[in-house]
This record gives sequence, C-alpha cells and structure tokens, in this order.
Amino acid sequence: MGQEKKEKKTLWDAYIFSVTYTGVTTLIGHPAERLKVAIQTNLFQSSYSVTKQFIGVNLKHFSTGFLSCMIRQQGKVAYRPLLITHMPKEIDKLQFPLVVGGVFKAALSSTFDTLVLSPIENIKTVQMRAIASQDKPIKPVQAMHTIYQQKGLPGFFAGSAATLGKSFPSWLYLYMTYQAIKTKREKQNFLSTILWATTASIPVAFTTTPLDVIKSQQQACIDSFKPTIRGIASEIYKNHGISAFFKGFNCRLMHKSLSTAGAYMILDIGSKM
Repeated sequence: MGQEKKEKKTLWDAYIFSVTYTGVTTLIGHPAERLKVAIQTNLFQSSYSVTKQFIGVNLKHFSTGFLSCMIRQQGKVAYRPLLITHMPKEIDKLQFPLVVGGVFKAALSSTFDTLVLSPIENIKTVQMRAIASQDKPIKPVQAMHTIYQQKGLPGFFAGSAATLGKSFPSWLYLYMTYQAIKTKREKQNFLSTILWATTASIPVAFTTTPLDVIKSQQQACIDSFKPTIRGIASEIYKNHGISAFFKGFNCRLMHKSLSTAGAYMILDIGSKM
C-alpha cells in the first residue's frame, strides 16, 4: 500500500517531466529539424547537397529557427500533458472498443495540435527554408512579415490540412502502440523506451512523410498563390519524381522517435495518476 502511494503521480509530475524532456530533446533534435525543412523546401537539390552546405557553416545559420522550435515545443507543454493524461481517460470511460476509442483520441489530439501549432510551424518553416549557400538566416519577426505580406492572416494556417492528415495517424498509432507494448516496456529502462519508440515510429514516419513534404512546400511561402495538396503533389511528382515525397524521412524519424518516447512516458505518468 505504501509503495503504491509512492508511485502515485500528479499532473504536475507530467508537466515537470514535459518541460525538462522537451527542452533537452529540442536541443538534440534541432539540427535534424533544420535539415529536414531545408531538404523538403529545396527539392531541386539532392538531400546530400543540402546537407553538405551546412557542414562547417556558421553556427548562427545552422541554428536558424531554434527559437521558433523551442517556442513550438514548449508551447506543447502547456497542453499536451493534460491532453495525453486526462483526455484518454475520459474517452475510456465511454467504454468504446479499443480501435474506436483510439480514433476518438487521435481525432481530438490531432485537431487541437494542428490549430494551436500551425502559426509557429509556418514561421519556423519560412525561417528554415533557407539553405546555407543561398540566403542569410531570417528572424521570426521577418518570417511573420513574409507570411502576412504574401498570404495575410490565413497564411499562418497554411498546410493545416496536410498537417492534420499526417498528425491523425501519428496520434492514432501512438495510442495503439502504447497499449500494445506497455507491459513489456514497463519492465525495461529508458533506452529501451527509446528503442521501442524508434521501432514504433518507423512505419508511421515513413507513411506520413509525403504529407510532411507537401506541408513544408505549402508553408514555405515560395509562391504567393494558395496551392492545394493535390496541386503540390502533382507538381512534386512531375518535377522531382516519387522519391521526393520521402525526402527528410531520416530526419523525421529521429524527431518522431524522441517525441514518441516522451509521449509514452507521459502516458505512463497518466496511468499512475
């Protein structure tokens, strides 16, 4: 009984863990995020060519968008612990079948995520589209000005449909895989959680990368018109071939693995509340 009391967790535990974990993983994962966006918004160059341009460049250029990423990630901390710990429990009370419950959880999570994060996501993408050999790094305020000038206020929500399209299966997969591997993973250590998260992230990261590429293209403000998902997909295929839809996959996998591991651990905290 005493041991159970010690293991009892609160929402504050989830928040404290989230702030710390998010700060560390943003620092670790930023280079991958920086390269991913540069690769996905410069499809006319090979991934190797874009990556090569960042080797040995000024750290200031490589760290472009770090503040936006930190704001985005810490912004998630404001609501995700509550979203991940309490919302699933409320849906579970309705006693839906496992898959139906997972769909409801994923729909709520992905919709909320998309609405809240779209503005800062657009700012980050406009900042990170620059590659080392072309443009000087731009600041968040300059990115905001570019978006507003070209697309107005709706521009801050560019790519929302594509974001929702890739976010929903990611959340669904998270909730489903968590339940599937929870018992095995709880008996193992943190590194095992990272391994489980990486393994679980490979299929969903691979299948949603095409939408991520399309989203990056929509958000990059390369053109002032409002391209549709279908229009961009057609243009990418026509000009760059099928392989372009999977550019940035390795960078996404690193980021997705870290975020999935964190989500697993927040769900662990939620199960002990």
